[in-house]
Amino acid sequence: MNARVLVLVALAVPLLGRPAPAASSGATAWVHVRVEEPKQRSRVHVNLPLPAVEAALKAAPHVIASEGRFHLGGHGRHLDIDDFRQMWSALRNAGDTEIVSVEEGDDRVSVSRKGDLVLVRVQEDSGAETVHVDVPVALVDALFSGPATELNVRAAVAELRKLRGDVVRVNDRDSTVRIWIDESAGSEGGK
Repeated sequence: MNARVLVLVALAVPLLGRPAPAASSGATAWVHVRVEEPKQRSRVHVNLPLPAVEAALKAAPHVIASEGRFHLGGHGRHLDIDDFRQMWSALRNAGDTEIVSVEEGDDRVSVSRKGDLVLVRVQEDSGAETVHVDVPVALVDALFSGPATELNVRAAVAELRKLRGDVVRVNDRDSTVRIWIDESAGSEGGK
């Protein structure tokens, strides 16, 4: 699997989530990132309370977006936030539907809307490599609830506070990535 994809998925944690039963009041949500590469004998576990993620986003909002554009890393690559907002509005109103489906040999990519989720699925090499991302509609709505050229990161983080469970899972021949939210400070929650 492309290393850039893995990095993008890992960096997506503040903006993605999966709905689950509401957390009990007063409990602190923790965001966990686990990256393991057994062949290289490498393991990285990151455990952050959600308020720390929120503080980091407030400290560097220009990293995500500025001047009404998403930044995709170097070389002047960017996408207009307002264009994304308009696209999201059309997709949101479409209801349950398959948005994108690509099949090439043993590789499959699909993006669909089902109920309150946008589902992203990637399968490469007959299932040896997979990506699963579930994005709640409410989270995307919150993110795009700001003025025309701004993302409402504060509203998105408020939605994250309500979520529990897996956010992202990536598996390939050489590594695994898992991002999840729970109320435990440890990184072993719900393997």
